[in-house]
Amino acid sequence: MVQPAANSQAMYDVIIIGGSYAGLSAALTLYRALHRCVVFDSNTPRNAPSTKTRLTSGWEGEDPKKMQEATRSELKASRLVDFIPQPVVTARKTLGGSFEVIDAGGEKWTGKKVLLATGVQEAYPDIEGYAENYGKSIFYCMFCFGYEHQGSRTAGVLAVGTLAHPGHAITNAQDAHKFVESVTIYTNGDSSLAEELAVKVPEGIHVENRRIKRLVKGTDDRGICIEFDEGEQILLAFVVHKPDLSVDRTLSDQLGVECIPGMGIKVTPPFNRTSVEGVYAAGDCCSPLRMIPNAMSMGSFAGCGIARELPRISRKVGGRKGLAS
Repeated sequence: MVQPAANSQAMYDVIIIGGSYAGLSAALTLYRALHRCVVFDSNTPRNAPSTKTRLTSGWEGEDPKKMQEATRSELKASRLVDFIPQPVVTARKTLGGSFEVIDAGGEKWTGKKVLLATGVQEAYPDIEGYAENYGKSIFYCMFCFGYEHQGSRTAGVLAVGTLAHPGHAITNAQDAHKFVESVTIYTNGDSSLAEELAVKVPEGIHVENRRIKRLVKGTDDRGICIEFDEGEQILLAFVVHKPDLSVDRTLSDQLGVECIPGMGIKVTPPFNRTSVEGVYAAGDCCSPLRMIPNAMSMGSFAGCGIARELPRISRKVGGRKGLAS
């Protein structure tokens, strides 16, 4: 059966901005309620540097692209979900209560509801070699990456940015310590932080305050070396660090959606309504729990909430008939 072409002249039931886990889960829920959606996606997922899908039943260890391709194929087969490989650049609510968005190609689209599933952006620290090693030997989550490194000798925690706080640094060091014999927290020249950590760290966790010159891939692509300003290098199995995260508020501000400073879009659970009627949000852009299962759950609940606000539509897809037909 031929997939109908996306139609910018049509009034979609829902405009979904963001085609990762939250957006795709919402689209699945919505087509099951016979609602037509258009999904906009720039194909730049936050987990692109990662090599495997983690903490997601049925997809453990798989390529994230494989999971998303399978989901998109399921959605396309419904003939109720269209995909536009463009980001949305402007969004507004019309006087009639519907929504109008314009994609990066200048095309205009309209819908009855909007779901923001735009995720977050990462800002790497200004340390040479960080970007090249992120997701390979610099890990943001021990629940996602620790198991494969159990039995290693040493690891490090980079206490800069979001981890430049004693509580956060120690918590991440303790997470790493489950998988390695010894963990060192590297404060990169922050003497006051190093002094505070020195009296708080538990046994098996150490503190190093020397400034870091760069991060270098280990020999044979195994581990990572921290090189200090004076030239000494230390080989570690891995480094734990969480980049600073931010939500791009361009579209939420255009729509007048309320945001929480430093957190993202404000939503009301369980269906994740925003402060603007007809606008919902799901996933990392509105939750501090940035894991695939949570994004999928939020997308599904948002889809339920949206579906219940949309009117019943007399629509048959693909010639399907009810049992009593």
